Amino acid sequence: MDKTINYYNDNASDFIQGTIDVDFTKAQERFRSKLRSGAYILDFGCGSGRDTKYFLDQGFNVDATDGAYMLCKKASKYTGITVKHLLFQDLNEKDKYDGIWACSSILHLSQNELKEVLLVGSDCECDSYKRCIYWK
Repeated sequence: MDKTINYYNDNASDFIQGTIDVDFTKAQERFRSKLRSGAYILDFGCGSGRDTKYFLDQGFNVDATDGAYMLCKKASKYTGITVKHLLFQDLNEKDKYDGIWACSSILHLSQNELKEVLLVGSDCECDSYKRCIYWK
């Protein structure tokens, strides 16, 4: 995991430039449809902050995290909220959220690690790239 985090810290600007304008509207809308208006969302591994900003603009309450410090710093500036520096395995507040958005971030976890971070008792949709959404 350290190698991956180091990569994102060292290449944060290039990563953001390559992902900030990717259109995820279809997936974002599918997730939105599962939640009540103003629900509390965690963007788990927010990267550039693209999706965090989208959900904030849609009126949701959003917390955002990322394991790469430089991405947290840049995403905080972009979104206007403090993005927490947090590894997936360190999340202790799963029950706090109505939904967790993990778009292309948990692909860095092994199957065993993935089981540790899933929301117990929640519904889940994942695609073949481990882009997942969870909701209660």
